[in-house]
Amino acid sequence: MQRNLEQILNIILHNSEILEEDMKQESELKNLTTRQLYCIELIKDLKNPTLSELAASMNIAKASISVMIERLENNKYLYKVLSNSDRRTAHVHLTEKGEKAALLHTELHQRISALLTNDMTESEKEILIVLLNKSINSLNNKRNNPNTKIKSNL
Repeated sequence: MQRNLEQILNIILHNSEILEEDMKQESELKNLTTRQLYCIELIKDLKNPTLSELAASMNIAKASISVMIERLENNKYLYKVLSNSDRRTAHVHLTEKGEKAALLHTELHQRISALLTNDMTESEKEILIVLLNKSINSLNNKRNNPNTKIKSNL
């Protein structure tokens, strides 16, 4: 049965969410929400960002990121350090527990990626990477230009 793009995306997203949740439940990550895991992952990738940088990267309000950071700090996943140059600004650092959570989350994504591409040749994987990067660029362009209209074939 040949599926269209919308069906494929729906199936991949739905099954990936289920797989991620199942894998999360089998690990030490079960008490973290998907957004909290994404936040921890971003802190690691951005190398100790400020709250404003983190809020901008997650595309959420600074008040919302503050609440999330407070919960993660209370659960010992991270800690804040006041900036030397601007005492009103704090940088977010991962604790050992936070670093472990980031590593486990990365491993989880690697397992899902392996499952998705298991039956593909190396050249098919390379083509998929190129095409998905184009898709990411399109999504980022839309996110950065929210007033841009999307053409619909409906």
